[in-house]
Amino acid sequence: MRLGIDAREIQSGVCTGIGRPLLNFLKFFPTLMPRDQCLLFSNQPIPLKFPEPIRNIVIPENNTWLWDQWILPQAIHTKKVTIFYSPYYKIPVIAKCPTIAAILDLMYLVYPAYKKEMSVLKKHYYYSFGKHMAHKATRILTCSHHSKKDIVQLYHIDPKKIVTIPLSISSIYRPEKDHNKIRAFRKKNGLERPYLLYLGNFKIHKNVRTLIQAFNDIHDRHPDLTLVLAGPKTHEYSDLKKKISELKLNDHVRFIGKIMEDDQPHLLYSAADIFIMPSLYEGFGLPPAEAIACGTPVIAAKTASLPEVVGEAGFLVNAQDSNELARAMIAVLKDQNLKDRMVQKGFKHIQSFEEERVAQQMANLFISVKNAA
Repeated sequence: MRLGIDAREIQSGVCTGIGRPLLNFLKFFPTLMPRDQCLLFSNQPIPLKFPEPIRNIVIPENNTWLWDQWILPQAIHTKKVTIFYSPYYKIPVIAKCPTIAAILDLMYLVYPAYKKEMSVLKKHYYYSFGKHMAHKATRILTCSHHSKKDIVQLYHIDPKKIVTIPLSISSIYRPEKDHNKIRAFRKKNGLERPYLLYLGNFKIHKNVRTLIQAFNDIHDRHPDLTLVLAGPKTHEYSDLKKKISELKLNDHVRFIGKIMEDDQPHLLYSAADIFIMPSLYEGFGLPPAEAIACGTPVIAAKTASLPEVVGEAGFLVNAQDSNELARAMIAVLKDQNLKDRMVQKGFKHIQSFEEERVAQQMANLFISVKNAA
């Protein structure tokens, strides 16, 4: 088999939410599919080294639509690609080989706030164009049963056409047993006090405003606690800063910016008392899974895919209710036995997201599509 992949999500060398699972799969490709080749199509050289069965095919891009729907299909034909995989919803519709499209979520068509603010033109594009691509693809790959349900309901896709494979967790996420490393990390980053952690962006659906309110509600009982908010300082960041000032929490809430893999995120997770994910919509939600892998108790919203991701390892709440979120935080903080049970359940639950296990499921998908062609 010659597997073709749209690799533009990894060509900058930065692992996006879409690119990271692709890189995890490529790491195991030579051992899981030893008789096969993999061609990574991109519009600039990928600054990463791959073993021999994986080659980077660079095709300059002047116009994205032309590259997607005319130039790429020609390259797929010329290179005799057996199966083509796109890690997002766009596929080359005139490609002659079977195609697999990844649709991780349909948030902008489902979440009320985004639906309301989207222009009619954009709404038509996301719905009509996305639906057309989904129907043209040979198979659709998604990351949660919740996302599968949305795809079936919104795009009217046969459920049998959709394969659900979770996102994988990088092996860097593990409990840190060296307490000296954790102490050094705390000191370097000014995190000597106990802290609660949120990691993600600050878009409306992430519901960080409610988290700040819940933290304020427990502040009198836990004045030594810090709330650490990790993520790019964009979207609702300014409004959140204003709310923190209004609540007089400036000395107790810290924004530490975007966290990269070089920043040792497993230490950030491992040192936290609790990781909190109050998001109201996630196609999957990697941060709570990463926190669980690091042995950190997780409180998460009982919405969308999050119950699937955290399983019994997490404390699930109505995250739109700041009082309920605050009560959950207090319950976990005061009960070490509860913490220990959550951590142990988490280690068992998280095994299904291990890199090699997920990569094997993806290899099985590609092989099954080839065999059915």
